[in-house]
Amino acid sequence: MLKKVRYSVSIVNRLTLLMLFLGAIALLALSISVRIANDTKGSANMINQLGLLRMKSYQLLSMVPLTSAQSFRLNLFADIPLSSDYTKLLTHYELMADFNQLQMQWENQLIPKIEQASAVEELRPSINDYVVHIDNLVHQIDLKTEQQLVTISRLQLIFMFVIVLFLLIQIYYLRQYLLVPWKGLVNMAESIAQRNFSARFKLRNKKNEFDILGQAFNEMSEQIESQYQLLEERVAEKTAELQHKNSIVSFLYQSTKQLHTSKPLCERFLLVLHQLEGLTPLSQFQMRFYETDDLDRYQEIGYDQQQKLPYCQNQECSACLIPSKPYQLAGKSRYWYLQDNNQKYGLLLAVLPENTTLSQEQEELISGLVEQMTMTIALDRQIERQKQYLLMKERSAMARELHDSIAQSLSCIKIHVSCLQMQGELKSPEGIELLATMRKEINIAYSQLRELITSFHLRLNDTGFYASLQELVKEFEKKLVMTITLNYQLPLNMIGSKHAIHLLQIIREALNNIYKHAQATAVSINLFIDENNAIRVSIEDNGFGIQPAHLTEDHHYGLIIMRDRAELLNGHFVIDSEPNKGTKIMITFKSNHIPFTVIED
Repeated sequence: MLKKVRYSVSIVNRLTLLMLFLGAIALLALSISVRIANDTKGSANMINQLGLLRMKSYQLLSMVPLTSAQSFRLNLFADIPLSSDYTKLLTHYELMADFNQLQMQWENQLIPKIEQASAVEELRPSINDYVVHIDNLVHQIDLKTEQQLVTISRLQLIFMFVIVLFLLIQIYYLRQYLLVPWKGLVNMAESIAQRNFSARFKLRNKKNEFDILGQAFNEMSEQIESQYQLLEERVAEKTAELQHKNSIVSFLYQSTKQLHTSKPLCERFLLVLHQLEGLTPLSQFQMRFYETDDLDRYQEIGYDQQQKLPYCQNQECSACLIPSKPYQLAGKSRYWYLQDNNQKYGLLLAVLPENTTLSQEQEELISGLVEQMTMTIALDRQIERQKQYLLMKERSAMARELHDSIAQSLSCIKIHVSCLQMQGELKSPEGIELLATMRKEINIAYSQLRELITSFHLRLNDTGFYASLQELVKEFEKKLVMTITLNYQLPLNMIGSKHAIHLLQIIREALNNIYKHAQATAVSINLFIDENNAIRVSIEDNGFGIQPAHLTEDHHYGLIIMRDRAELLNGHFVIDSEPNKGTKIMITFKSNHIPFTVIED
């Protein structure tokens, strides 16, 4: 609110005084000039009258001697009316005594001489002398009049100089106290129009109307500047808020697209988490994936790594090498579970700097992203289960077909061959040997078929290979009445359902052989990735072992089937066994033949 300020000097009053002073000077100059002019009033008439006296004097000189009839002409001063103007003029010129002396000279000296003169020559010297006196008086009147005119001229020059000087002073005053502040106000108004509120009107110690107006402009500009800055700050805040919300919406949209691509799961999650760093103060994001309900068994991924993981399936991916933003070494750990219907899929870890809290908007953003990640993992597993279901459905159909067709035929042939062997009509040794060979081959084929049918009915756990392997280990721990050491060092979802069935069947067959033949007291199963980026599986026991000759015999159907399944994995099958020193079965295959769990069309 503008304050009411009193001004000490009014421009209107000053201008009024200046105009009055200028008018007073002009009036003074005019009055003095009029007065001096009035003082010279009648000088011309007086000179004319004195000239008339001179002319009449010469006329009387020409009339000498005078007659009585001409005596009236001697009274020269009777024709000169000595009015107040003449008296005032002669008095002002200090010539009244000269005029009176001239009149007395005429009356006292010349009149008697004229009356007595009989000839012109007698009177001429006196008349000439008198005319000289008249001329002197006229000359003095002229000098006085000229002096008065010079005085008037000088006074006019003086007053003109004073007026010009006063006009210059007035112009300077108008420029300093009217034009300059007016320009200042105009410039300030133009600055305000250009949104520049830093301009200020320079106030004087002695305030006038412009200073009051300038002070009002200053206060108004300060208020507008503060309001404008406040509005700019609010607009900037709203703009930043809208941009932040827009970036969040864009991030959620892009993250949704990124999470539902066919790239490896680690690449999708790490790229999204790296983008999340730019929207929150969190850093050092890490993901833990659970394959079972055992929370101590997980696979952990993160970015800002020194080198790629050796089992990385996408050589073009560099998500784990992305550098993290600068962060504090000390901070508070935050975590969010990726869970659905009490099933934990994983854990999201991050570090929050000290003395920093997440806003409600950021908490909601992270919660929404965690839900998307949970849905992504659940969808991946659902698709994997669908693939397993289709595979199992196809295998079950094949098992039924094999059981209803080939198995029945082999059983029938096996019965007929047995009947032929029990009949004594066949006496030829060659025929008996051929029949035995046929029965042996039929038994081999029948056993392989039954094993194949059994493997076709084998199912995986819904949570994946590791859970199925755990169930298999628990099953044989009950049969063997011992604890089986399971050393599982493979990344999460490293083995897909198509390959998991074959690998589980190999392990089942090996454990079954240990249960039936080895009489072992210690069994261990190891799964890891070797230095050649290959998956290696080993099943070891300390049982009786296998005779070397038996390893090359064809009637060991279980070993043959395990070897065949290893070939289906594009891997190598090796048995290392010695009598009474146990057995070690090793299956090795390249991991690049086993992709991560991905979403397929």
